[in-house]
Amino acid sequence: MGPRKLRTRLRELGLLNHAGELISTERGQGRLFVDTRSRWNPAINSYTHYGVVMATEAGIGWLAEQLGITVTKKDAAA
Repeated sequence: MGPRKLRTRLRELGLLNHAGELISTERGQGRLFVDTRSRWNPAINSYTHYGVVMATEAGIGWLAEQLGITVTKKDAAA
């Protein structure tokens, strides 16, 4: 599943809003969070700030379940 398809599916599940931001009810649940980043934008001679939605370790299994993806756990020795 590519990034565009994943974002579309997360919007369908109600986890992202129309702007691609994490909905407020998911914040603080311990599954998903927003990592804030910035980049230099030479067009406006200033930094542009944006957020990237990330999943915690616990959130990966939960998100896979929501998306209908089977996760196989690897052996700790591997």
